[in-house]
Amino acid sequence: MESGVLGKKIFFLYPPPVLSEVADELARQEYEVYFARDHEKLKRAIASFPDAIVFVNLDDGLDEAGWLSFVRSLREEVPTVGVGIITLNDDPELREHYLMNAEAQCGFVILKIGAAKTAEILAKTLEANEARGRRKFVRALCPPGSGQCVVDYEGATLRAELTDLSSAGMAIRFEGGASLKVGSVLRDMSLTIKGQRLPASGVVVAKRAGEDGSESVHVVMFDPNSLDEPRKAKLKTLVSRLNQATMESILERA
Repeated sequence: MESGVLGKKIFFLYPPPVLSEVADELARQEYEVYFARDHEKLKRAIASFPDAIVFVNLDDGLDEAGWLSFVRSLREEVPTVGVGIITLNDDPELREHYLMNAEAQCGFVILKIGAAKTAEILAKTLEANEARGRRKFVRALCPPGSGQCVVDYEGATLRAELTDLSSAGMAIRFEGGASLKVGSVLRDMSLTIKGQRLPASGVVVAKRAGEDGSESVHVVMFDPNSLDEPRKAKLKTLVSRLNQATMESILERA
């Protein structure tokens, strides 16, 4: 498959507090954003994500010499990884050094200009680096117990476990092996994802075998009319949080 066709993972290494708001905005724009707080673990894991983009916060974690060494070694070990810089230090010489000598090809972003402007600049940088790929929606796998769905269908209350989720739809497995036809309309579903409830409607667009080959998994696309902008934003945030939890497990094992 063509490199980056499914989008690139974006890591913020040692993110300052302002990045929480920025990351939420980037998630709303369907970028796949992660926070990492251990440069050694990220470096060990990054080979699994060779198309990733890593934004290094120069103001935390290591001193200037340490960050220069880290960026150079990262570029040497995984040349396809993109590197960007975030910092509060608006030093022209520092900027030129990282952009020209350390090959931080994904930009040098000054954080003190505020969250909204920072998000705007980062979004332009990510777009220039084709970080979304060809996909339109970021997808998250749902570990057991992280997402449930309840829907009344033809007089019966059906309960299902989510297996994956995006802001456009989800894959679910009904309890008891219930199977619905493709084209079945599911009105007034109640989703509970990581403890947060969200109402939605949708339609079954496909069925596939589960990983164990037994119970069928139903692919449900959400009815856009059932999701106003706040609900869509909430869905995107939940997708981001599910992915973050999975990534933290990966980094912890690195």
